[in-house]
Amino acid sequence: MVLLLLLLLPGGPVACVALARYGFGRLGHPGAGPADGGGRLRGTAALLGAAAVAVYVWGLLHVAGAVLAAEDGGTDSAPVRPCRTPGWQEWARDPGITGYTVSYLPLRFVCETGDGGRYATGHVPRYVNPAFLCLTVAAVATAGSAALDAERRARRRTVV
Repeated sequence: MVLLLLLLLPGGPVACVALARYGFGRLGHPGAGPADGGGRLRGTAALLGAAAVAVYVWGLLHVAGAVLAAEDGGTDSAPVRPCRTPGWQEWARDPGITGYTVSYLPLRFVCETGDGGRYATGHVPRYVNPAFLCLTVAAVATAGSAALDAERRARRRTVV
């Protein structure tokens, strides 16, 4: 599951740049006048998608940092350093902190205890998951509006 970070970290910025390029291209297209409302909607949807990807990648960088700290062995590695949040001594008692997982939706670093308990650390900034959700919903809604607009325009052309 952690290997997914190796795919998402380099792929995220590439997707972000591609979406931003498409979005700015649609919005800055010389033919995008009042008759091309769908093009502006598609451009806006792409820019919202780029922003969502950028926020998600920002959170992934925080998770990757926590994973790197957790995998760093040595004298002071039990329990893993990212799991040492306020109150970790209580969770570290018998049976102790046994491992960690990474949750990708919502994005977070989760420590596991020996008795089956789990708790999320604060490595991912609080605003990442809500911002990602809001930007994704806005991008999907705008893309849906663009699709409906394109369908409406196509019907109008076939009727006339």
